[in-house]
Amino acid sequence: MSAFNFDKVTKTTVAAGSGGELVDEFGVLTAAGIDEARKMDAATPIQGEKYFKTKNVDKNNYSFQALNNIGLAQLNSDGDNLPVDKKSLGFDQVISNYTMRQSMMITRELLETDRYGVIGDHSRSLVHSGRKTIERILADAFNRGFGTANLSLLAEDGLAFFSAARPQPKRTAGTWSNLETGALTADVVANARVNFRKYLDGSGDLDPQVMEKIIVSPDQEDTIKEIVGTNLKVDTSLNNTNIVSDVNYEVWDWLNANTVAYCGDCENDLQFHIRVAPSVMVFQDGQNPDKLWSRLRMALGTGLLRPGKYRGQQVV
Repeated sequence: MSAFNFDKVTKTTVAAGSGGELVDEFGVLTAAGIDEARKMDAATPIQGEKYFKTKNVDKNNYSFQALNNIGLAQLNSDGDNLPVDKKSLGFDQVISNYTMRQSMMITRELLETDRYGVIGDHSRSLVHSGRKTIERILADAFNRGFGTANLSLLAEDGLAFFSAARPQPKRTAGTWSNLETGALTADVVANARVNFRKYLDGSGDLDPQVMEKIIVSPDQEDTIKEIVGTNLKVDTSLNNTNIVSDVNYEVWDWLNANTVAYCGDCENDLQFHIRVAPSVMVFQDGQNPDKLWSRLRMALGTGLLRPGKYRGQQVV
């Protein structure tokens, strides 16, 4: 089963609440002359969703079963018996989604003396919290997609998102890799592009891809700009052609400093499931009519089938 590691990230980092907002805590906002509190929310849209296949779902769990491709055609004349091949079952996978909630509470007195639209502001703040949480979840799949411990999710083969020795579902087909290593250099970028062209399908047959782009963290933006930003190589005084000057790149602000992902053109099996989209409800406390709540709720899940579209690198 593959699922976002909510215990290690969201519950301890994102969803930590701070309790109710009381008049004595926010007295400065109710004082005469304070007509509006300064908002500090950023307007940047969710960046990570475009790297996932997003699905609106209505069940808590979804099962997937892979099928291997038919192998290569065989030399065979019209008079001979037809060679027969068939698709075979590959790895299976279950993707689950999880309910996530956050809330804010004020007393009626704070609402009565309000000078900054407290209920509307709570709703906006909770929506922004939901957006930040989603971005953290999506980026976490990449940031904790290496190694064997503290992983965000597992691919259908039971390994991390990025691994150097992935088993093919067809046992006789051996293994394959979607991991790059070393520093972020022109040679490593060129090698990743070649590796996409050497991509093997589930049957172990050559099934070349084209590298579409590189996804980098803000910390790596200047480096990638230097690598692809000129027609001549940047690491030599010779008049050598920069063979990766045509490579496209994007910056994903939520990636860890040393995380780099290379994106190919095959089917995207990195899944983002939305059972309940982020929504905010305003309600009263059933035990105390003078407590007013705003609640954010959503049900989301991530999962990874065959990770052939992406190659990952932890920059050293």
